[in-house]
Amino acid sequence: MNKIVTGALQHSRKRQNGAVMAIALVLLLVLTVLAASSMKLATTQERISGNTRDQVLAFQAAEAGLRAGEEAMEAAALLNFNGNRGRYEICAPGDNRAACNKPDYRKRDSTGWEVAEGAVDGVNRPPEYIIEKYNRSQGKDSSLDSDIPLEKVDFYRITSRGFGKTDKSMVVLQTTYRRN
Repeated sequence: MNKIVTGALQHSRKRQNGAVMAIALVLLLVLTVLAASSMKLATTQERISGNTRDQVLAFQAAEAGLRAGEEAMEAAALLNFNGNRGRYEICAPGDNRAACNKPDYRKRDSTGWEVAEGAVDGVNRPPEYIIEKYNRSQGKDSSLDSDIPLEKVDFYRITSRGFGKTDKSMVVLQTTYRRN
C-alpha cells in the first residue's frame, strides 16, 4: 500500500509544480505591465514639468521685455517712430511706410525688434520688444473752451516676446502706455 500512496503523492506534486509555474508567470506578466505603465507615466510627468518650466521661463522673459520697453518710454526724449530700433506707428490698413511695417510676432525669425539684453538668464534668446505709437488724442477730461488749448495725450502699445530655455516656447505680452 505504500507504493500506491507514494505514487499518488508524486502525481499530485507534479500537478502543483505546473500550477505554481503558471501562476508565477501570470504574476510576473502583471508586474511587468505595472512597471511599464508607471515608467511611461513618470516620463510623461517629466515632460509636462519640463514644458511648464520652459513656459514659465518664457513668460518671465516676456515680462522683462515689457519692463525694458516701459523703461525706454520713461526716457526724456523718445526716438522717432520711423520703423527703426523697434519704434513703429499704428497706421491705417494699406499704409506701406516703413514706420507702419512692424514685425510679425508669430514669425520667430522676424526682424525689427529691440533686444532687451541681459534681462533673463538661461533663455534660448533674449527678450525682444517693439513700441507702437497711436495717433495723438484729446484728453478725456479736456476742457472744450475756445480759449483753452486741448490737452494732448499720447498712447503707446508695447509688445514683448520672450523665449524659454528651448526655442519651442514663446510668450507674447502687450501693454498700453500713456504719456503726457
